[in-house]
Amino acid sequence: MVGIVSRVMRTGIRRGVVDGSRGWLYLGITAAAIQLARRLFTEAPETVFQTELKPGQGIEVRTVARGDSDRGSKRTRR
Repeated sequence: MVGIVSRVMRTGIRRGVVDGSRGWLYLGITAAAIQLARRLFTEAPETVFQTELKPGQGIEVRTVARGDSDRGSKRTRR
């Protein structure tokens, strides 16, 4: 959805300013306002762990769903 809003914003402002179309300009401004509101009201992701790596050390990044943490990686079939 973010890609659509960005594209409508760019197209609307370009066609509104360059071609002089008020409808496209209003659509571009509205899309820009939606994108700004989304950026202002969306919370930043939570940092769970942070450390410094020394030369030669490595890390493994895994994602575990919140509700599935006690079940492990096995899924039940229905």
